[in-house]
Amino acid sequence: MSTTSTRPASQSQHSSVRSETARSAVNISDDEEYSTKPEFIYGGPFIKVEKPCPFLNTATPMNVQLQGTFKKSFAYYSLKERLPIILTKVIDYLSREGSKIKSANSASDEDIRGYIQYITKLKNDLVTNKKYDLLTVDTPEARKWNEWISNTENQYYFTNIWVFSECYVYRRLREGCELSKGLQNFDPFDEQKEQSFVNSLEPMCVVADKLMTMLPPSDKDKRKADFMTLLKICLWANKCDLSLSMGEQVTLNSADGSSGVKKIIDPFQIVNDLKDKLLVDDTAKISDLVVTKAEAMAKTIEGNTNLKTKCSCNRLATLAGLPPCKQECCEEAKPSEEGAAEGEAQQAPCPGKLTVPPTVMFDIVCDNAGYELFADLCLAHFLVSQNIVKKVRFHVKRIPWFVSDVTPRDFKYVIRSCAQANYSREVPVESKPEGETEASEPEGLRSVNSNSLVNLGGIWRKLVDDGTFVVMCDDFWTSPHVYKDMKQHDPDLYRKLQFAVAVMFKGDLNYRKLLGERNCNPTLAFESALQGFTPAPLVALRTVKADLVCGLPKGKWEQLNGIDDKWMEKGDYGVIQLCAKTEALKASERPCAPDGEVEDV
Repeated sequence: MSTTSTRPASQSQHSSVRSETARSAVNISDDEEYSTKPEFIYGGPFIKVEKPCPFLNTATPMNVQLQGTFKKSFAYYSLKERLPIILTKVIDYLSREGSKIKSANSASDEDIRGYIQYITKLKNDLVTNKKYDLLTVDTPEARKWNEWISNTENQYYFTNIWVFSECYVYRRLREGCELSKGLQNFDPFDEQKEQSFVNSLEPMCVVADKLMTMLPPSDKDKRKADFMTLLKICLWANKCDLSLSMGEQVTLNSADGSSGVKKIIDPFQIVNDLKDKLLVDDTAKISDLVVTKAEAMAKTIEGNTNLKTKCSCNRLATLAGLPPCKQECCEEAKPSEEGAAEGEAQQAPCPGKLTVPPTVMFDIVCDNAGYELFADLCLAHFLVSQNIVKKVRFHVKRIPWFVSDVTPRDFKYVIRSCAQANYSREVPVESKPEGETEASEPEGLRSVNSNSLVNLGGIWRKLVDDGTFVVMCDDFWTSPHVYKDMKQHDPDLYRKLQFAVAVMFKGDLNYRKLLGERNCNPTLAFESALQGFTPAPLVALRTVKADLVCGLPKGKWEQLNGIDDKWMEKGDYGVIQLCAKTEALKASERPCAPDGEVEDV
């Protein structure tokens, strides 16, 4: 089965598309669009609606969490059109490439047919706004999901909070594989992610060449300028989101030259071209804070005798920078025996008792694989090479998620593919227009090749092997919870984030969860919008692809709405925001986190 129904490139006509398809998909009639029933309560966590009139022909009200109830919202459009198209494309992939999928996964025809039937029912339940089904796989994580489903006040796709319904669909998509004997390790989006990487080779080659000039030790001014530039490279790489495009390939654009040959895609030029699209730019503050805090943290660590130990008591401490230990328990280390030689190294305390991070580290909560992950790796490499931090932890998704989100397998694929890249192209150099005072570039050819990219891939593999780059995947990242509730649902992950000099959250889903999926006032300060989520200094890099935002200058939201009322759904604008406030790292009353959060790649 295939579909030709995709969103127009301009994305400015989807409101008319909604009205045409609403009746067939969700069976909403004109007289059901409004209600004056007293049960309607504004203010959230979501609008309380009663059938038979659950839909309102309006945008999401201010200070209400996003949900499919509002027919002029992006949440409604996403649940009714984007998600069904994504599911249809998975069905199409299974039908079109069934033989290849069976061969790669040792699956049977019955596995393929069963998964298609599973997804078809899921899609039908979604577009007809059925009640959520409980998961049928019996795992601790699935049992948690069933508990969350049972405890949520509204268990329907369109009338529950958008982020819950969206996460639920992707979790169910994974369950279909778990229930199949031959598709346990199948990623229904692998083909799209791999093609996205191939399509982005040229801009990766350009960035790789430039990055090689940024890695050697440099003075403070150049280091700061390079840091800020790489943050912007990471931001605009977030445009490459296969979930927003419903699986259609997304690449950075390049205009044709006067000779008719497509110009080389230069992300650094794109950063300059899009400077007016960057609505909030905290890059200078971020650079200053990370460097200053890292230097202070390094001095604190150096002066902390509790960390001068010969081993650690569990894997969490090892990941944080302490050497391995054979000890399996997570008890606080006992004092050295009387008579031990003075200065002899003692056992490390339980990581839950540490009040000083064991090493200087920077965390990245990843979004998309492919070019965006490549850009994140470049920033991480820079931070380590400039000796700003000693370790970078990449937080990825354990399962395929939102089409293009990074999984451990994607992380490994990107590094391996960089190391094995083979790309080259030459483009005629164009002279500057007549009348310009600057001398024109010399005539000839501009070439781009993958030599530096191959070199970087090899270095990154070594940085993974020696523990400088760490890949972590906690179940919380694939839960439906917003981040202000992290301490309640996963206090161990919250504490791990507290070890970081800063945590950088990438992309729109992370941004939505940071803001609690709430349509806050667009001028509300970033710190206030976080609603108390401050495990470490937080950095948010996000191209705007959903109708919520904070921290904008007064009047900017109204100005952009006057130009294009769908500007928040296209990814054409971006924000780089910082919240410097942080909760102090205190000794935990809980036992150390169990093993299993780190992935070998």
